[in-house]
Amino acid sequence: MNTKARLLASSTLAVALIAGAAHAQPAPQRSNTIEELVVTAEKREQSLQDVPVAISAFTSKQRDLLGITTIQDYTNFTPGLVYSTFSDRASVRGIGRLSNIHAVDAAVAIYIDGVFTTSTVLAGGPPLETDRVEVLRGPQGTLYGRNAIGGTINIITPRPTDHPYAEVRAIGENYGYTNFQAAASGPITDNLRVRVAGYKLDQRDGYFENVNPGMPSEGSKRNEWEYQFQIDANLGEHAEAWIKYESLKWDDRGGPGARSGYLNSPYETGLLDPAFPVIYNPVHGYTPDTGLSGIVPGSLQQFNGGTTTTNPALQDSHKFNTNTPLHVSLDNVHVLAGSFVYHMPTFDIKYIGGLQNYNYDLNGDGDASNVKSYQIPLAPTSICNTIHTLFSIGRAPTDCAPLTVDGLDTYHYFEHPKWFSNEINITSTGDSPLQWIFGLYQYHEKYQASTPSPDLFEPNNAQLQHPVLGAAPNPSGAWNLGDYDMTTESKAAFGQLDWKATDTLKFTAGLRYTKDRKYGTEYKRVVCFSDVCMPGLYAALGLGGFGPGTAANWGSLLGNINALPGIGQALGLGNALAPLTGLGNGAFDLTTTLAPTTTAAGAKGVTDPVTCTAAGVCTQYKIDPVTGNMVRHLGDTSDAWTGTLGVQWDPSEGTMGYARYSRGYKAFGLAAGSGLANPEAAPETVDAYEIGLKKNFGPTLQVNAAVYYLQYHNLQAPVSVKIGPTTVTQFINIAESLSDGLEVDAIWQPIQPLRVSLDYSFDHTRIEKSGVYSDVNDNVVTTPVSVVGNRLPQAPEHKVALNAGYSFFLSPGTLTLNASYIYRAKAYANIFSRPWNEAPAWDQVDLRANWTARDGKYVIIAYVRNVFDTEGYDAAVQGSQRNLNFANGAQNLELTPPRTVGVELQYKFF
Repeated sequence: MNTKARLLASSTLAVALIAGAAHAQPAPQRSNTIEELVVTAEKREQSLQDVPVAISAFTSKQRDLLGITTIQDYTNFTPGLVYSTFSDRASVRGIGRLSNIHAVDAAVAIYIDGVFTTSTVLAGGPPLETDRVEVLRGPQGTLYGRNAIGGTINIITPRPTDHPYAEVRAIGENYGYTNFQAAASGPITDNLRVRVAGYKLDQRDGYFENVNPGMPSEGSKRNEWEYQFQIDANLGEHAEAWIKYESLKWDDRGGPGARSGYLNSPYETGLLDPAFPVIYNPVHGYTPDTGLSGIVPGSLQQFNGGTTTTNPALQDSHKFNTNTPLHVSLDNVHVLAGSFVYHMPTFDIKYIGGLQNYNYDLNGDGDASNVKSYQIPLAPTSICNTIHTLFSIGRAPTDCAPLTVDGLDTYHYFEHPKWFSNEINITSTGDSPLQWIFGLYQYHEKYQASTPSPDLFEPNNAQLQHPVLGAAPNPSGAWNLGDYDMTTESKAAFGQLDWKATDTLKFTAGLRYTKDRKYGTEYKRVVCFSDVCMPGLYAALGLGGFGPGTAANWGSLLGNINALPGIGQALGLGNALAPLTGLGNGAFDLTTTLAPTTTAAGAKGVTDPVTCTAAGVCTQYKIDPVTGNMVRHLGDTSDAWTGTLGVQWDPSEGTMGYARYSRGYKAFGLAAGSGLANPEAAPETVDAYEIGLKKNFGPTLQVNAAVYYLQYHNLQAPVSVKIGPTTVTQFINIAESLSDGLEVDAIWQPIQPLRVSLDYSFDHTRIEKSGVYSDVNDNVVTTPVSVVGNRLPQAPEHKVALNAGYSFFLSPGTLTLNASYIYRAKAYANIFSRPWNEAPAWDQVDLRANWTARDGKYVIIAYVRNVFDTEGYDAAVQGSQRNLNFANGAQNLELTPPRTVGVELQYKFF
C-alpha cells in the first residue's frame, strides 16, 4: 500500500510540475474560487455550506471528473457510507441492515426526486440523467422519517430546459463494455417543457472466468437499457407541475456488479446446513470419504466433462467452476413520479407522489461446482438396510436405492414489489426570521419475495419430488423453500421550525410522528436429503428422543410395525407402500418437524393460526395439503416520535458551526419466509449527537468536519442460538451499540488549475449490551458467546479518498489530469468480529484525463480504474462453513471489479 501511495503522490506532483508547459499557451483568466454547491437537503434550496447537516454532494460534472459511475463509487468519496453490491443495501456510520428480508426495513432512505424507493442501485444512474446526488449522514428523523435512521440519499434528475438541448455520450471499456446514452430537452410552448433520455448498456465479457468448458464468464456481464420521459409545465402564474415516467431492464447480468463473491477455501464437501444437516452439498462427490459415507464407485465421472475438482479461486480469485450459469433479470420496471407546487404570497404548497414496481429474479448454481450427480450408498442404519426383507415385499428392487445427489443444484431469489407514496408539505418562503415546513406522508407497498436464503432446488431429482412420511408431492424439487407476501403501510406527520434569533444565531426544532403496519403470509418447506434424516421418521412414528442406529430405537420401530396393519397406515398412507421409496436414505419432509411452536398463546408477530393444547403448547401454522408448505400469517404495528434540536452559529462570512441532536427510528422487522418461532424484532432507535464546522479559509480552502456520537438501540439481527442439541436461527435485537467518530471533507485549490480533495472518516463502533449467541461458522467455540465489544457490521474504522486534479487551460480547450487514491480498513459482515466474517483492508488507484472543448460542445474522457489491479471488497459477506475438514469458517468475499480501461465521448448539439 505504501509503495502505491508514494507512486500516486509522485504522479500528482509530476502533473503539477508539468503545468509550466500550459502557461506557454494563451489561456482565459479565471477566478481562483471554490464553486458554491446548492442542495435541497432540508426540502428547500440552500448552499451546502449553510445547511447544519453533514452532507456529501456530487453534481454531474463532479462525477465525470472523479469517475463516479456506481453506488460503490459514491462510498469511496463519502465518509461513513458503505454499500453492498451483493445485497443492494447501504449503511452509514455503522447503522445498516443485516438481513435482506424486505420485511426488515433498510436503514438508509433513498429518495429519487422526492419519492421514496427501496432500491439503492437506482442511485447509480448515469451522470447524464443525474443532476445531483446528496448523501445526508446521520438520522434524518424529521423531514425524511421513513427508514432514515442511518441517513438519506437524495437523487435529483435534470429537469426539462427552457431552451433547446441535446446530448449524446458513448463509452467503451475492456471486457466488451459499451454504453450509449442520449438526452434531449426543450420548450414545446412558453409554458410547457419536455425532456427525454435513455441509455443502452452491454458488457459481453464478465470479470470472472468459468473454467468449466463451454460455460460463460460472469460478473457484471449484462444487457441493460433504460429510458425516461419528463414534462414540466407552468399552470398559470402561481402553479407548476412536473411528471416523470421511467422504465428499466436488466438481463443476463451474471451478477450485480462484481460476482456475488468467491469462497477462498477448499470446496465445501460437507452438508449444506451446519445448524441442521438436511442435504449434501453436491461437491461432497469430490471426496471419496467424508467421514459419513462413501461415494458409489464410478459416480465421480459425472462432472459435465470438467476435470477440475478443486476450487480454482484458491489460485486465482477471478476464476470459478460451475455448470449452471448465474442469471439476473430485472424487468417490468415502471416508475412514475410527479409534483405540483402552488405559490402563495408567503408560502408554497407542494405535493409529491409516485408509484413503482419491478420484478427481480436471481438464479444460480447452489454449490458453485461442476458436479452433475453422484450416489451415496444406503446408510447402514437405514430401514432399507435394517429390515430390507419387510420393505421388499411386493416392491420394485429399486425402491431401496442409493441416495442420488443432483449436482445441478440451483437457487432462486426473487423480489416482486409494487408501491406508491404521497406527500404534501407547506413551506414558508418569506423573509421572516421564523421559517417553517409542515407535512403529511403516506406509503403503501405490496411485496412478494423469497428469504435471503434463496429457494433451493434439485429440479431433476425424483426422490425430492416425492418425499416420504406422507408429505404432499414436491414437483419443483425444492429442498428449502421460504417465500412470503407482505403489505407495508406507513403514515407520518412532520414539522420543522428554524428561528434566526440574531444575525449569527439560529435555532432548529423538528418533530415527526410515524406509524407503521406490516402484514402478510409466509410459506416454508424443508425436505431433508441426506443419510442423517432419521429424526424426522422417529417423530412421525412417535418415537422422538431416539438417535439413529441404536438397538432400542430399532426395537421400538419394529414393535410399532408389528403392532400395526402396515407401515403405510401408520404413516397415514393407507396400504400403499410405494410412496416410501428411499426410506432411511431418501428425502424426508421435515416441514412439520421444524415448524415453530411456542409455550404461550402464539409468538409476537404471528397473527394466525395459533392452536394451543391443554399442556400450553401452541402450534402457529397449518400445512397446505396441496403444496406441503407450512403457512401462517404475520403482522404487527409500531410507531414512534422522532425529531431534531439544533443550534447554528454564523460568526462571519464563510464560517458556520452547528450542534445538533437527532432521533431516528426504524419500524419493527419480520423475518418473513424463515419459519421462525419468534419472527419479530422490535423497532430500532438511535440518539445522535453531532457537532460540525463548515469553513472557507479564504477562496482557496474549504473544510467541512463533523464529530458525532450515536447511541444505537435494538439493532435487528439474525443470529443462531443453541436450543438443546440443535442450533436454531432467530431474529433478535442487540440491546445497545455505540458509534462515534470524525468525518472530514476538504477541498484545496491553491491555484486555479490545481484542485485537491480529501474525504476521510474515522468510525469507532462497538456493541455495548447484548445476549450470548452461537456463530455457526466457529467449529472451535461451539457454545454461545458474548458479542459485547465486537464491532458493528459494515463499519470500517478508516476510510480515505484523496483526489488531485490539474487543469491545463489551452486555446482549444481544457485538459484535466486526475488521480484518486482510495483506502478502506477492514470490516465485518455481522455481529461476530471473526476472521471468516471479515472483508480485509484494501486500497485502489484510479487515473483519468478529461478534455473539454473551449465551446463546451464535446468532452473526451480516458480512464484507468484500479490501475494496479488490486483486490478490493465491496462489503463484508458472512463466512461459510460446510467443509467437514476445515477448522473454521471460510471468508466469502465480494470483490470489486478488476482493472478497467475505457474512453468516453460526450457531444452537445445545443
